[in-house]
Amino acid sequence: MEITIHRGTHQIGGCVTEIESSKGTKIIIDIGENLPTEDGRKLPELNVEGLKEGKEDIDAVFVTHYHGDHIGLFNKISPKIPIYIGEISKQIYMMVAKKLASAGIIGEEDIERINKFIGYKIGEKIKINDIIVTPIEVDHSAFDAHMLLIECDGKKVLHTGDFRTHGQRGKAVIPALEIYVGKVDCLICEGTTLSREKETQITTEFEIQKEAKEIFEKNMYSFVICSSTNIDRIAAIHKGAIEAGRLFVCDEYQKEILMYIDTVSRSTYYKFKGKVLNYAENIKNLMKEKGFVMLVRPNYISKKVMREFKDSVFIYSQWKGYLSEKYKNDYEYLQSFVPRDYIYLHTSGHADFEAIKKICEAVKPQIIIPIHGEKPEEFNNMRT
Repeated sequence: MEITIHRGTHQIGGCVTEIESSKGTKIIIDIGENLPTEDGRKLPELNVEGLKEGKEDIDAVFVTHYHGDHIGLFNKISPKIPIYIGEISKQIYMMVAKKLASAGIIGEEDIERINKFIGYKIGEKIKINDIIVTPIEVDHSAFDAHMLLIECDGKKVLHTGDFRTHGQRGKAVIPALEIYVGKVDCLICEGTTLSREKETQITTEFEIQKEAKEIFEKNMYSFVICSSTNIDRIAAIHKGAIEAGRLFVCDEYQKEILMYIDTVSRSTYYKFKGKVLNYAENIKNLMKEKGFVMLVRPNYISKKVMREFKDSVFIYSQWKGYLSEKYKNDYEYLQSFVPRDYIYLHTSGHADFEAIKKICEAVKPQIIIPIHGEKPEEFNNMRT
């Protein structure tokens, strides 16, 4: 078995990993866009032989979850190469893609390509010639995220994708690895937070919910900005709003995603049906009377409603780095939308040091390959 990290050993996002068996079977794990860096470094472009040019000898691409830095370059690879992704991830990404297509950001041919993605299920063994890939469910800020267990040539490799243990499904991560994976020969592990020294105290999603409820109880009108596909965060905000006796309001696009999650999740934590209002002019008086929590995004409608409800609070629930001067060129649209006076209510979608250490202890790898982080040398501290 041969492992090649085409991108990702010294960057967050945009990671591309190739695994080749002794018989020549090749798979790629994740095919995402590069994220901007704090220091403005120019990161390498995607240039993998057999993926988009030259001899097309990549047998399959596996995507760990639907975030753009893991799937965003799907339309740059040969249409002859099958792309595998979680079934729920595929549907969520399709909703996002249709929204982008309606804005002219992507084309109909991209929608057709996404429709051809092959959905996989948790625990399903997918055989690509002599390579076997098994998806393992993990906790992340993407709802349907997976680690991937790769087996071939008598070896076991675990690719973590992005993960954490402080979200709704966090407690199940380590037990699942101990039961379904066991000892591996190689661990390809993300280390996002190891690059961000200030992120030492990790807040749980349940603490987010509790704090949100307290804010909503004190304020009649609240606006919240977070990723439309960060389902755990939206669920925490939603629970806090309902418990505080406020209406929960969002746009039609967001409601479509939440209604879909309601149908596919067995957990009561993600039950939104009958508890989400689609914003319209005819509910404005009800919003004034009952009080509300409204999810917003940088667009005309959100700005209009925010102007009308001036006696309100604004909650920013994304990575704070996006609002820094270093990212002004990339996120000016966001920075100009978020008011100067805002409440910061957020937690990372990535594992902290202790969670990464527990992963290492659970699978006892002989080799660790750090990815999705700018300080791979920090993995030296995982030794016990």
